[in-house]
Amino acid sequence: MKHTHQWGVRAVRGSRGITLRSINVGIYGEVPDESRDMTRKPRGAVSVPGLPRLDNYSINHKDELWADNAVDLYEEAVDRRWVVEEDIPWSTIEPLEENLELAICQFCTELCHQASIEADTLGQWLHRMNYAYHEVKTFIATEEFDTARHYEVFSKRAYINGGCLGHESAGIVNRRILECRSGWTETSLYLHILRGTLTVLLYRYGELYAKNPAEKLIFRLCLQDKARHLAYGMAHVKYATDSKGQDYSLSLLHLIDSAEKDMALEFEDPILWEALAIVFGGGVDKMSVGSVIVRDLKQRYVGDYIRRMRWLGIDKTEDNLEPGLKQYLQ
Repeated sequence: MKHTHQWGVRAVRGSRGITLRSINVGIYGEVPDESRDMTRKPRGAVSVPGLPRLDNYSINHKDELWADNAVDLYEEAVDRRWVVEEDIPWSTIEPLEENLELAICQFCTELCHQASIEADTLGQWLHRMNYAYHEVKTFIATEEFDTARHYEVFSKRAYINGGCLGHESAGIVNRRILECRSGWTETSLYLHILRGTLTVLLYRYGELYAKNPAEKLIFRLCLQDKARHLAYGMAHVKYATDSKGQDYSLSLLHLIDSAEKDMALEFEDPILWEALAIVFGGGVDKMSVGSVIVRDLKQRYVGDYIRRMRWLGIDKTEDNLEPGLKQYLQ
């Protein structure tokens, strides 16, 4: 009893029960601006004298990973979890014309690829985050589980109707996300803002042009997950730019330039976009109709991307946008 930091605190049960936010009371709710504790003890626990270093965290400052909404996003992720095998009405999938089925399979292949890259990226960074920031660590763990579920559901959709996984795309942006070493904030900018903005739109259009109730629900559930991931990324990068100031915002603006070139190259890659033109149009003979919808998606992406960057405090405008992306605004 003499070796506790604070005895007598009590978490108050709210309408949603005992949440992570409700246990942030007393000293246990004090999130440090910096932590150099290299053990794995929970925040607020008593250190063991003489305990050797158990890890070497590289993310030890609050502004390197924090988002005020992470603690609530974790609870939402737990509350809204879903099971691929039980919650999707797979029996509603009917046979489709072969080329249309092939295009859907190619769409699923790209989404599987994005999900696997996201899972690998999160895994690389999660163990580097100091345990003092457990709200973020627990949320990132749910995001990793979400991406595994997305990989599962799109794989099953590709196989279940007599199809298969298609071709791997060039994946230029995927490699940039996976291989980023600048820091977690920079990686989050790539993963959640640059790529996440596109993934959200792919899910929205996927739901809109779904061919059956199973696909419609798949995209709807994946969209609610991805919106949660994007909400963390937006809140974190905004927190980082507010904390570190204008010079840091400027550095992110310069950093994203080359990544925009990669995205522009991917916008010209026919593997995904021709498949989507078939899916959105409803068949190979209606690709011209689908191509108009594809261009609309790309235009929406560029507009959403610019608006989000400016909300983050990063001075992204049409004038400093990569020309390969700017063309879709015209």
